This record gives sequence, C-alpha cells and structure tokens, in this order.
Amino acid sequence: MKELKKELEVKRASMDTKATDFRIKRDEWNAKTREFQQTRNSLNLAVRELIQEVKKQRTIRDAENERVREMKRIRDECNKNVRDAKKEIEGSQPIEEKKKMHKNRKQLEQLKRELSRLEREIDEGRHRGKKEDEAMKRAKFLTQKIREHVPIKVKIDATPEAQAAYDAALEAQDKAHQDVTLAASQAQAAHELMLEWNSEVDTRRAKAEEAHKTLRNTKKEADLAHHRYIVALRCLHSINNIFKTMQTERRDKTTSSEPQLSVDNLMGKLLSGETLTTEELMQLQSMD
Repeated sequence: MKELKKELEVKRASMDTKATDFRIKRDEWNAKTREFQQTRNSLNLAVRELIQEVKKQRTIRDAENERVREMKRIRDECNKNVRDAKKEIEGSQPIEEKKKMHKNRKQLEQLKRELSRLEREIDEGRHRGKKEDEAMKRAKFLTQKIREHVPIKVKIDATPEAQAAYDAALEAQDKAHQDVTLAASQAQAAHELMLEWNSEVDTRRAKAEEAHKTLRNTKKEADLAHHRYIVALRCLHSINNIFKTMQTERRDKTTSSEPQLSVDNLMGKLLSGETLTTEELMQLQSMD
C-alpha cells in the first residue's frame, strides 16, 4: 500500500508539472495567435485601401485615354485642314517642286504613322517590361524628329488668304499633336502608377494569406495544448480520487467536504463539456 501511495505521489507531481507546462504553452500559442491575427487584419486593411487607390488610378487613366482619343480626333481634323490648305496653294506648282514637297511630306507622314502606331500599342498595353521602356523611348525620339522636321516652303505665289489659312492650319496641327503627346504621357503615368499599386496589392495580399495560414497553425497548437491541459487536469483529479478512497479517516470533515464539493462541481462541469474560465481551471489544478 505504501509503495502504491508513493508511486501515486510521483504520478501526481508529474501530472501537475505537465498540466502547468501545457497551460503555459497554450497561453504562449494564444499570444502568437493574437499577434498573427492582428498582422493579418492590418494587411487586409492595407489591401482594401490599396485596391481603392488602384480603382482611382484606373479611373484617372481611363479618363486620360478618353482625352487622348479626343485629342487625336482633333489632330486628324487639323491634318486634313493642312492637306486641304496645301492643295489650295500648290495647284500651279512646278512638277519638280511638287516631287520635293511630296518626298518631304512623306518622310513626315512616316514618322507620324509610326508614332501613332506606337501610341496605340502603348495604350493597349502591348509592350511590357523592357519592351515598354524601348517603345516609350522610340515614341519620344519620333516626337522630337517630328518637331525638328523642316517642311519645304511653298515657292509659288499664293494669295495672302490662302497662305494665312495654310500657316494657321500648320499651327493648329502642331498644337493638336502636342496636346496628344501631353495627354498620352499623363495617361501612361496614371497607368504605370495603377500597375505599381496593383503589384503592391498582390504583395500585401500574399503576406496576409501567409499570416492567416500561420494564424491557423498557431490556433491548432493552442487548441492542442489546451486539450492536453484538460486531460492532465482530469488525470490529476483521478489520482486524487484514488488517494481519497485509500484514506480510512479524515481529520476535519467540515473543512474537507466543502473544497471537495467545489472540486467535484468544477470537474462535473468540465466532464459535461462546459467551458471553464482560466481562473476556474487554475483553481481546479490548485485544489487537486
């Protein structure tokens, strides 16, 4: 009997230590769970805010692209007015002069066609990464060449009205082209910023998902530690019950009956599936 009692004492001390260890581990895992939950929530909030910025930049980009299309329509009208004005004052021009002007004009039109094609491809997002940078550089180069292009002057006599109309058409054409270039630049800037925000959304969302995954793991560990803590308490209670059945007499029934009732009540709640507070669990461990 003494050997059994001694062995139970060892088991009780060991189980008490295990219960304390499991409780400490549970509290540590719960603390980590709260930490990762806060991290995840902060990242999700940042993602929602960034998504709003992406939508804002998309709206700005779409508005600028619409303005680009409108500016191009105006530029096309100006180009037509220039062609019409040229026809008006070039009617009696010598053939050689016409050839020179045609070649000069063809060079300019080739530059403009290539620039228009590049602008359209950039607007459609057909150039990415290094190709996009190359396309933007080429567009800037073409724009500079167009600005530096010197048209061959009309060498025939023209009426002041026709010459004035031609000069006005050229001026309007140049302004329309500058407006297109400016609007395209602003649209591209909004597009690049939108892509930057969108990339940041993906980065933050990946971090939030990783934090959520870690949170689930820490929650599982906390639940496992809590389960083991409850099992340890039940084992501790069973060992104490064995001790009580081995006792043949009690020194003070009044003082011992009330704590035993409290322990039985708490264990009854625990075994019936009710949730005990941390204070009740620690009280149960100390009573045992």
